[in-house]
Amino acid sequence: MHLYEEQFSESHDYPRVEAPSKVLIIASTGRCGSHMLGHALHETNRFGFPLEYANPANLLEWKRRLKKEDLQAVMAEIKRRRTSPNGVFGIKLHYPHIKLFGGFDNVARCFPNAYYILLSRKDLLKQAVSLSIASQTGVWIAGQKAVSDDPHYDFAHIDKCLRETILNNASWRYTLAANGCNYIEMNFDDVRHDLVRSINDIANFMGVEIDPIEIPCEPVTKKQSDLRNAEWEKRFISDFNASSELLSNAGPSIIKKIEGKVKRMLSA
Repeated sequence: MHLYEEQFSESHDYPRVEAPSKVLIIASTGRCGSHMLGHALHETNRFGFPLEYANPANLLEWKRRLKKEDLQAVMAEIKRRRTSPNGVFGIKLHYPHIKLFGGFDNVARCFPNAYYILLSRKDLLKQAVSLSIASQTGVWIAGQKAVSDDPHYDFAHIDKCLRETILNNASWRYTLAANGCNYIEMNFDDVRHDLVRSINDIANFMGVEIDPIEIPCEPVTKKQSDLRNAEWEKRFISDFNASSELLSNAGPSIIKKIEGKVKRMLSA
């Protein structure tokens, strides 16, 4: 079975339930390690199968398979199928997915009293480079067939990915805090280096009983970054420093012109 199609397989369904007793939401951004964490949690058989059910492409396929158009109805059916035997359902949500629900109020209505894991990365530039590469190749998880085998370095695109990642991280923090949500923050690097402790922390946070023997000691997904990622990072830093130096040496009139252009772009 194709790797993308495999996520919809009934082989991942648990015995049907009317509704979960607890919900785990991995509040994430693109390329922050949520795929790795979600699959590790799934291996324990205690947190459902936290996947991107609200990803636009995935949601479209779920609607087709379930023959339902209403998002809340689709999510209700997925919860019936993907809630683990201990009553826990898990889902990954990137911040832009909230729009598909029509706002965070509807997210909270769909997943009442959810436990949120705000997952982020320390090295945001690495994340932005990874996001730029994945968006060009179409390879979001190891083993997925590439749409393009020749991604190209693009300073502006990496800069856009970096800014969007920072904005989405901040938006998650604001939204969760402003709504009084029950959440903890976790860092991808800490999770990757000590998976057992991280999953135990999540279990304690949610009040989920788990046997240590059920926790995978190593990530069950493969690392995707390679030498190209490191080369793009160095090149971006070099290009950024060069552009900063150019601005610092420019006269006041040039800087004002640039500032005016930026303001026009933002207001467009």
